[in-house]
Amino acid sequence: MKGAFWALCSVLLVSAAQLLLRDAMQSLPPVSDLLTFISALWHVSSGTGALLLGLTGYVASMGCWYLALHRMALSKAYALLSLSYILVWGAAILLPGWGERFSWHGLLGVGLIMLGVLVIFLPRRE
Repeated sequence: MKGAFWALCSVLLVSAAQLLLRDAMQSLPPVSDLLTFISALWHVSSGTGALLLGLTGYVASMGCWYLALHRMALSKAYALLSLSYILVWGAAILLPGWGERFSWHGLLGVGLIMLGVLVIFLPRRE
């Protein structure tokens, strides 16, 4: 069970990181204008903190992922990682100011992801 704990920690961290990076990329200037982008980072403009926190979240998630893989099978750990799609989808819809719209197609995709995770984690009958 320790492997599942670390895998779920990784899922939570990577989900938060994705949300933070989306927020940062909407606040910072486009990367295509590299000098302006670097200047915005250098002068700690709006979005710089979210970018640093998002990148830190990804690094921490990788550490949790490393610990999870030492304690559980890759096939099960990887299935848990797909739960981050559900968390990010739900958070983008529910968080105020994000402007993401609910769609039935998205809900169907969430249902399929959940079904896939359940199929992988259900005990086998022998």
